[in-house]
Amino acid sequence: MELDHIERERVFIERLNENHDLAMKRLADGHREKIALLERQFLQQKQQLLRAREAAIWELEERHLHEKHQLAKRQLKDLFFLQRHQMLVRHEKELEQIRRMNDAKEEEMLKQQAVEKRQWPKRMRSEMKTRELMFRESLRISYANLSESHEDEREKLRKFQEGEKRRYKAEQQRQELKHKKQLEELRAHAEATVKELEQMQNEKRKMLMEHETLKLKQLEEEHLNELKEWKANLKPRKQKLEEEFAHQREEQERFYGTSAYLQDYLSSGCESPHAPGTPNSEASFPRNF
Repeated sequence: MELDHIERERVFIERLNENHDLAMKRLADGHREKIALLERQFLQQKQQLLRAREAAIWELEERHLHEKHQLAKRQLKDLFFLQRHQMLVRHEKELEQIRRMNDAKEEEMLKQQAVEKRQWPKRMRSEMKTRELMFRESLRISYANLSESHEDEREKLRKFQEGEKRRYKAEQQRQELKHKKQLEELRAHAEATVKELEQMQNEKRKMLMEHETLKLKQLEEEHLNELKEWKANLKPRKQKLEEEFAHQREEQERFYGTSAYLQDYLSSGCESPHAPGTPNSEASFPRNF
């Protein structure tokens, strides 16, 4: 009887110890699972913060590329604006110089024509007087041996003088037409010179505008290529970061194991009363990236 009691007591104590061990094991496992869950949540929060930081860095990089492009574009436009302004000032000076030269030539011609106009009547009268003296002498010699009357001589002299007057007027008109033609030719040449200069200046301005357009196009192509290269390098950077995150999660799971409690947590969308609304590890980067 006593032995039976002792045996039952031993069995009871063993069962009690087993229950105690099981209870302690359950407590330890539960504690381990909670620690694993908290570590999982912490890792997810940490990785999401790192994603957000990297996304912000990439956004700043892209913005920097655009701002750098806009700055270079603005500087290029300012440079060509300055060149156009300097060119316009230079062209205006060239036109002003050529106009002054043309005005000086015209003024010089007008002065020369005025001198000729003043000297011409005196020269013509002297020439007419000489011609008349020679004609009179010719008449005197001609009529010295002839019996013709002096009336014929005076008639011939009168006709000669009338002819000289007509020649004087014709010569005067020829001189005026000559001066007019000289002035017209000079002005036409001056106008042609100005037009030729303006045409050359227009060609230079056109070439400058075409050069500006070409430079802006090259700058735009360089920016697009740089942006394309940056985006091409962005994908492997993101992939590398995600691979690193996946490796961290694998290391954590190997350390803690995957318990039923943790599986329930994972299958429920990673929500826990300890960390409500915690973003999961599969959260994506901002849409632009």
